[in-house]
Amino acid sequence: MANRVPVYFASVKMKRMREEESYPAKVLLALDRVNLPAIVGGRRVAVKVHLGEGINFQTVHPGLVRMVVEKIKAAGGNPFVVHSWGALDGYKRGYTPETLGCPVLPTGGSREKYYYRHPVNLPGLDEVFVAGEIEDAEALVCLSHVKGHGSSGMGGALKNIGIGMLSAEARSNVHKLIATVKYWDADKCLPGQPCQACMDACPMDAIHWSGSRKAELHIDVHSCTYCGKCEQSCPHDALHLKPAEMFGIFQKGMAHAAQAVMSTFDPGHALFLNYILHVTPWCDCSPYTMPAFIRDVGVLVSTDPVAIDQASLDLIGQQEILEDMVPEMFEVGAQGHPFQRVLGMVKDPYEQVRQAELLGIGSREYDLIEVSPEPAAVAHHS
Repeated sequence: MANRVPVYFASVKMKRMREEESYPAKVLLALDRVNLPAIVGGRRVAVKVHLGEGINFQTVHPGLVRMVVEKIKAAGGNPFVVHSWGALDGYKRGYTPETLGCPVLPTGGSREKYYYRHPVNLPGLDEVFVAGEIEDAEALVCLSHVKGHGSSGMGGALKNIGIGMLSAEARSNVHKLIATVKYWDADKCLPGQPCQACMDACPMDAIHWSGSRKAELHIDVHSCTYCGKCEQSCPHDALHLKPAEMFGIFQKGMAHAAQAVMSTFDPGHALFLNYILHVTPWCDCSPYTMPAFIRDVGVLVSTDPVAIDQASLDLIGQQEILEDMVPEMFEVGAQGHPFQRVLGMVKDPYEQVRQAELLGIGSREYDLIEVSPEPAAVAHHS
């Protein structure tokens, strides 16, 4: 039986209107519980944060990042904040060395050409490229804004590791795994692209022509909810989606990539914070701010990326969807996890934690320990 992992929970709920009852103060208490000096003391610490894009202001607030940075310093660590392309213009959204209290670096250099190769044993993916500043770090503190994601169901710690800590080319290669599952029969499709029945039927605008001559039908599976309307509308039976296979291969690729990233850190020198705040249906790579579609929950802290994502999914699963806040392009379903109800039933967000546990990255069994100025309460989950 897998070891139970402590996951500390700083709830947004307050009993009294006092500073110590606010969730940022509780996060500091949680950081005290994990023995931060043992994790980061005397080490160069990569603080991985998604710094947003364009006018996206739904990411982890710079003030919240600084609180963690200051705790790392007090624990004897030497922190620097990292992100990929967003590090270059993060200042537009408030992420600067002055506001964060430490340097801000692109994970793989300004052109994302700085990385280390790691072999991967997965059909269609024989290696991944771990970003150089990640591998060069001696400890990791990963801050993840939890949200929905069209390719993984949820973006949390595992997505931040298995995609966000790779080079641009490697991120693309993991996403391209979905294309290894054939779904379009070019011989059956009309030549010269005169028919656009599938494109007209798609409520998500997820289908378009691609390739060097714009002669290949491409489905953006991040946007696709696998509603089947494209298949039904095709007059030549040229589309046959394989939802479970297409969704599952991405989870496997992301888990293998996460395993490669985590192999670059000595055991006991990684920490994860999941911010279940302003939870949106879509990825933070979008250059705009979206409304939250569930109520704020709080912040989780753990040394295990699998346990913290499992706990995040479980807590979100208890929430009601704010349907009037869901963009009109989505059709909200009646069953499944809140992410499945918006992104499509086939996009089971738990698949990523199952795949990661199979690879030994962490454990799905955890104890949820709510931190507060009062004695903590423990809830067991398996």
